[in-house]
Amino acid sequence: MVKYLTPGPVQLPRRVIDAYAKQPMFHRGREFSELYSDVVNQLGRVFRGYTVSILPGTGTFAVDVMVYNFIKPGDEVLVPINGEFGERLAQSVESRGAVVKRVYVEPGESLCDHIDEFNVKARALAMVHNETSMGVANRCIDEVARLIHDNGGLVLIDSVSGVPAEPVGEGADVVATATHKALLAPPGGSIVAFKDPGLIINYPKPPSMDLGNYLKYSARLETPYTPPINVLYALRESLRYILDEVGLERYVKLHEEKVRFLYGELGKLGFKPVPLNLGYASRTVTAFYSPINPGKVVDYLRQNGYVISGGMWRIRERSIRIGVMGDVTLDDLRTVVSLLSNLAGVG
Repeated sequence: MVKYLTPGPVQLPRRVIDAYAKQPMFHRGREFSELYSDVVNQLGRVFRGYTVSILPGTGTFAVDVMVYNFIKPGDEVLVPINGEFGERLAQSVESRGAVVKRVYVEPGESLCDHIDEFNVKARALAMVHNETSMGVANRCIDEVARLIHDNGGLVLIDSVSGVPAEPVGEGADVVATATHKALLAPPGGSIVAFKDPGLIINYPKPPSMDLGNYLKYSARLETPYTPPINVLYALRESLRYILDEVGLERYVKLHEEKVRFLYGELGKLGFKPVPLNLGYASRTVTAFYSPINPGKVVDYLRQNGYVISGGMWRIRERSIRIGVMGDVTLDDLRTVVSLLSNLAGVG
């Protein structure tokens, strides 16, 4: 039996697993409409002021849906990149036939230290909110949005590993996320939140990605295609927990506490934070340069009941990542620190 301290999918509470383990209902009946309405209304409390669409799929699919509905071939799009998922976002935009201008920063840097470079005229800026490959959060969306909007552009945000543990702010025009990370549910649900349905472009796109199609069906509390029904069961339960039992503000603080603990304790063992400024450290995933071979660290923890992740992007061979989302307690993290202390021969 192992416990997952990964960037996602995350360790699910038993109550969410129990909610997931039900007979899937017919998606053209009253019962489904009630489920769908409940989940959309709860997501509306997370994405205040946004219209929310739920599609079957992954976080990557949510990002692609965002891109294909708000960008068309030939558009100029600025994509600032500080990790693996920024690069993937740029590739998604390019697949749409848009002209991408990449702005790279160094591993561990936040895009928030480079805002002046985003003061350009473009159809859109597409940016990752929470770059899990580096354990860095780009918490300047509202500031960036003011620049881009002043230049007549849109702001498209990949917050697959951020919201709701990393508040996304109000500046973005569109936000893409997924069920299997900080929303504390199983994989299978893509979520796209957007402020103005009128901004959806009238340009050909695959029917399964057409948000206009989803809006038409959503008006009668349905989806155009078979939805991830059991994921919605689970998501309803996880949102009840996050919103009604814990509360959004406290939910954020719980993640902060776990992140601070890991950076404080593992730093004593020689694990150096990847984020150059801990003020921009992600609330959902920590990242460290490991003084021990990262593969050995990952294997050792797994042998002792904890699954973490290796590194990504330009520091893949030198780093590890430990997620704090899901059913992960401070006691779990104390055990991980103790295990790594033994592995490092400290104490």
